[in-house]
Amino acid sequence: MTDTDTRLQAMEDRFALLDLEADYAAHWDFGRAREWAGLFTEKGSFEMLPAGPLPAFVATGHEELQAFCDNINQRWQGLHFMHPPRLRMAGDTASATIFFEFRHVMHDGNGHTRQGLTAGYYEVDYQRTAAGWRIARRVEQAVFDNTDNSFAFTRAASP
Repeated sequence: MTDTDTRLQAMEDRFALLDLEADYAAHWDFGRAREWAGLFTEKGSFEMLPAGPLPAFVATGHEELQAFCDNINQRWQGLHFMHPPRLRMAGDTASATIFFEFRHVMHDGNGHTRQGLTAGYYEVDYQRTAAGWRIARRVEQAVFDNTDNSFAFTRAASP
């Protein structure tokens, strides 16, 4: 592979990862659970670190990921505002730190609706697969929400 080919592949990989992140937000925000889960590797995981009163949570594999997205989207609707990822490339793997805001409406099932904003960051590991780039592991750390709750946090450990 020539230097030009290597550089072109690196650019294509970065654009593919940016598209993957755009699809991540759009599939979640529009409640497309099957498509959202399909952005992960077969054994990919989504983990939420504890934040204030919210406990830790992990979903692994397409079936658990799809069920998680379906369940949350029954009560929460919102839009992700994703900041540009800080991508680190390494051949067929990559990682990123991505800051986010999630503006949402939550229905509690008792006729109450709450609007809000949650902000934090993701630590993401990617893997190139036969189907293209996929998320191998995504860890979410919420840092605050619009009720002025600030959550103590520690950075997610990179594998």
